[in-house]
Amino acid sequence: MSKGGKRPKRLPASVVPEQPNRVPRRLPASHDVDGQSPLWRLSLLDRDHQGSWSWGIDEATLLKIVALLREMESLTWTEIFNQQTGGKKRRGPRNKPIPVENLCKEAQNRLHELKLEEWDELFRFREGNMGRLWGVLTPEHPRVFYPIWWDADHRVCPGKDRD
Repeated sequence: MSKGGKRPKRLPASVVPEQPNRVPRRLPASHDVDGQSPLWRLSLLDRDHQGSWSWGIDEATLLKIVALLREMESLTWTEIFNQQTGGKKRRGPRNKPIPVENLCKEAQNRLHELKLEEWDELFRFREGNMGRLWGVLTPEHPRVFYPIWWDADHRVCPGKDRD
């Protein structure tokens, strides 16, 4: 209110000059899936597989996996893809896609049993020295990770220097 207790007069809308449309600093491109945060879906969990890479885990391991997923969802896919691990002599991506043909035969057979053979590669998140969270990563927007296995002992794809 003004000094005399009266409300200030409002200008009619026709007198108020139009303001240029505000443009956001950065528009998210619909095709920029790597700039988005990850999403998870649990519908492909292989709960029936028994062995060294299964979901028969204790509470501490479950909390470790949840902590990994919470850490990853605070990042964008670009940041996840760019994370590195290892020392000076053996530096490489922490999280990466792996061709199905590089997986152990048991994992390849299990994918066939699960009717997931249409996927040419699986994506894996690395947790610590040995732990790996394996799943399917959709290429389109929104990019979604479907976990399949928890591999505590690095057995799904042991690597060239392992037995």
